[in-house]
Amino acid sequence: MSLRRNPCVRILRRLVILSTLTTILSGFLGAQQQEVASQDSATEKEILATETLKNDAMQKGDAKVLEQIYSDNLIFVNARGQVLTKKDRVKELDSGSVKYVSFRQGDYRFHIYGNTAIVTGVACSVVDYHGRVNQTPRRFTSVYVKLDGHWSFVAHQATLVSDNEPGDLQYCKN
Repeated sequence: MSLRRNPCVRILRRLVILSTLTTILSGFLGAQQQEVASQDSATEKEILATETLKNDAMQKGDAKVLEQIYSDNLIFVNARGQVLTKKDRVKELDSGSVKYVSFRQGDYRFHIYGNTAIVTGVACSVVDYHGRVNQTPRRFTSVYVKLDGHWSFVAHQATLVSDNEPGDLQYCKN
């Protein structure tokens, strides 16, 4: 029986070829994943810089900076469940009806989808909202979209953290 016709040899050749292709593809995909991770890391830094600029402006009541960061179509759902537009939000901060007595936000997690980024985190700030002080920690989700070369704040949702939530919100204790 010749080696060419031997079914074991054919199977062995196919396994060697398959194994070689798998190794090559794994290396290629690994390189692509590293490139995507590097791009995501750079995007996270850009968004974090924008988030820091926004947060500083909120603390200072700097409406001009917020006008640049907030999308014209901003949907802002505060911890009380009120839906605010860009105009509403800027007016609140500019008038002084919202004041940040202390401001601490972090425990960020990023989810990048091309020109869209979803940021989640925890806010442990003390806010004077229309004369009522809120110091209950809040979990938030913010959405940024890259428009005309810069990240624009397009949506926000904040939710008060319940007293009996599992976990101890380590971020707020530091």
